[in-house]
Amino acid sequence: MTTSNARVAVLLAPGRVELREEPVPEVPAGGLVVRVRCALTDGTDLKAYRRGHPQMPPPTRFGHEFAGDVVAVGSGVTGFAVGDAVACVHSAPCATCFWCLRGEEELCATVMETKILGAYADYVAVPAHIVARNCYRKPPDLSYREAAFLEPLACVCHSRTVLEKTGALASSARPPLVAIVGDGAFGILHALMLRAAGAEVVLIGRRPARLAIARGYGLAIVDAGREAPAARIAAATDGRGADAAVECTGNREAWESAPALVRRGGTVSFFGGLPSGTQVAFDAARLHYDEVRLIAPFHFTPRAVRQAYDHLAARAFDLAPLVDPIAPLAAIAEVFARLDRGEGMKAAIEP
Repeated sequence: MTTSNARVAVLLAPGRVELREEPVPEVPAGGLVVRVRCALTDGTDLKAYRRGHPQMPPPTRFGHEFAGDVVAVGSGVTGFAVGDAVACVHSAPCATCFWCLRGEEELCATVMETKILGAYADYVAVPAHIVARNCYRKPPDLSYREAAFLEPLACVCHSRTVLEKTGALASSARPPLVAIVGDGAFGILHALMLRAAGAEVVLIGRRPARLAIARGYGLAIVDAGREAPAARIAAATDGRGADAAVECTGNREAWESAPALVRRGGTVSFFGGLPSGTQVAFDAARLHYDEVRLIAPFHFTPRAVRQAYDHLAARAFDLAPLVDPIAPLAAIAEVFARLDRGEGMKAAIEP
């Protein structure tokens, strides 16, 4: 492995990204150094670019959805070798804290402080705790671009698991109806995953280009710019409403309107996070007398990562329509400027 400098993208402040040259990272004990072959942009990264993010105080490396090739192996690693193609997520739980011992690994006391960032780079170091629990060999027939979906798909798998625990997806005389609010990549991934699990899904969005992608997947859509989603769903359910709604926009108004989409006894899942300190208001009588349940899944567990990997390995979904543009690392600033203008859905940065 070369010891020369390599490029890494640094978020200096909202709206300011620059490429810097830094030494290739040293391999950690029990860890790996991976040459990044593809890093996908993410809604969290775009939020940080637009307004900053408490988990990414600038200046900071960023980017966390990636796949690549192992170029160095740390002491004690037996499951990987130089030359292996791998897909990783950017965190792993400690397995010893209060939350991990309760089976709530997504809430691990150290999962955020021990995460890694910096996938918009030529190389990234993957520490031992992630290698041990959340790193996988890439199947030969899976592209690096597809493999980089491991992290976002793990978030969706965990979201589905949390929703399943409420009973909202239980089978009855008919498949459960789930309204997905948001036509971005996470909204479409939720729709594909829940449809594959047997649910009937309706995707709600406003952007014609994204709704066209959803139509291409054969998804039922509601164009919220042309019709009222709650009225459309009520009309399709004899006035009851959906069995569940999954909010994927991270928009306060969408959070507040989501309970109107579900039936009595329905569940609203707030997947899209809001900025810290945001206050939301709901009709208390609706929640109480109609027993509308509110949940808010966060992050993922190793079980969800494994589920995501199995879906990818099985080529369960064609992910190509979700990626645009495809650009080299040198164009990282232009890519985020384009995404900030609302152009594209997820970009693939291929150094």
